[in-house]
Amino acid sequence: MKPAHPAELPYGIEFYSTGFPGVGGRLKRRPDDFCVGEIDTTGRILEILPFQTTHEKREITGEYSRYIRFVVQKMGLSTFDVVNIIAASLHLPRQMVGYAGLKDKRAITAQFMSVPSRAGDALQTVQLSRIAIRDPHYVRRPVQIGDLWGNQFKILLRDPDRDPTEIWHSLVSLGDSPILNYFGVQRFGVSRPQTHLVGKHLIKKDYGAAIRTIISTPGQHEPAELADARREFAESMQPTPELFANLPEDLRYERDVLSYLDTHPGQFKEAFQRIPPKVQTLFIHSYQSYLFNRLISMRIRDGMSIETPEIGDFLIQLDTSHSGRDSWLYVTEKKHDEYTMLVHNNEYGIAAPVPGFATKLPPCRQTEHLRSILAQEGVSLSDFLNRGNRYISSPGGLHLVAIRPLDYSVQYHDGILEFIFKLRKGSYATIVMREIMKNHPLNRI
Repeated sequence: MKPAHPAELPYGIEFYSTGFPGVGGRLKRRPDDFCVGEIDTTGRILEILPFQTTHEKREITGEYSRYIRFVVQKMGLSTFDVVNIIAASLHLPRQMVGYAGLKDKRAITAQFMSVPSRAGDALQTVQLSRIAIRDPHYVRRPVQIGDLWGNQFKILLRDPDRDPTEIWHSLVSLGDSPILNYFGVQRFGVSRPQTHLVGKHLIKKDYGAAIRTIISTPGQHEPAELADARREFAESMQPTPELFANLPEDLRYERDVLSYLDTHPGQFKEAFQRIPPKVQTLFIHSYQSYLFNRLISMRIRDGMSIETPEIGDFLIQLDTSHSGRDSWLYVTEKKHDEYTMLVHNNEYGIAAPVPGFATKLPPCRQTEHLRSILAQEGVSLSDFLNRGNRYISSPGGLHLVAIRPLDYSVQYHDGILEFIFKLRKGSYATIVMREIMKNHPLNRI
């Protein structure tokens, strides 16, 4: 396979899945260049509608029940931003705002969320900037992580560096090719790619090293005064007035950590607890994503297929939550032919471990690869168990090795490429677009 862009190598991303030259260009020049509509478990696709300013009261439909589910359309905000805004506006704890999956910040996206019914009166009248709320209705259970089939994407790629007609056949046929299901560079931080490094320190329970990495890693375009203050912190592990003065106000959890250390020097574990639980978990997930990327890259280097399973592979059933015991299979010699047909019929997909304390290690090449990676990293699966903090304790799981964009189409007009396709949950449109663009990953963020 074609080698990946050098900027992707630090994240375990070593290969492209396709051999054709990329068209270049840049995504997300405007918010409406990247539109995402959530697809629920019934197959309903949420539409992107024009934002409208209205002060009419929203009617909540259906028979009264414990929760209200509604559609949130947002622009230029992360899912976490929206959760915080809605929670504050409805006077609810953040954990009472449910959602099925995270959506891009630099995009226009539509997704389901839920709140307890006691917030119904406030929900009917609340007006929020860059957030549209519509179609509220009563439901028995809240929206939870994983309550979706996937997402539909409409993506505009402007100003390609290469004439797309030169490789038009490759662009049109991309939906027929398996694509390595990497976690993209945005998983590790955009301007300061360090979340996976923090995660590694956390599973080793080295809170001081984790905080040093969080605070001292400079951004790509930060002023020199802030970079100097970060370096000074890395040496002393004690905040300075210069660091407080130059650290942007929107880096809230970093400022909270520093404020605690300012009055409790050396209490790194306690200072780390100032970080919101969901952010703590993201650090662990980032490191697991890095290990997964390395694992499927090693699969390619060892000549293993991403379309046909071999003995010892795991399979996960497509279009399910993958949470039940019957949703995954283990390929044995006796079942190899039968299970291969399940994969070729698109009922199951080949999966690799996202390492955690409950990861299974059957005798096979994939296990040999994982053992080798863990040894190089100096970590063990048991390190992912943290009895003192469940937010940084992870059992691991399984993740598809390869994906295909479904209902894929491409058009070219007025110098703009338009792509429309669907992806199952757990897969990222930017990974599809990297195969098309094949340039620096910052062009997709």
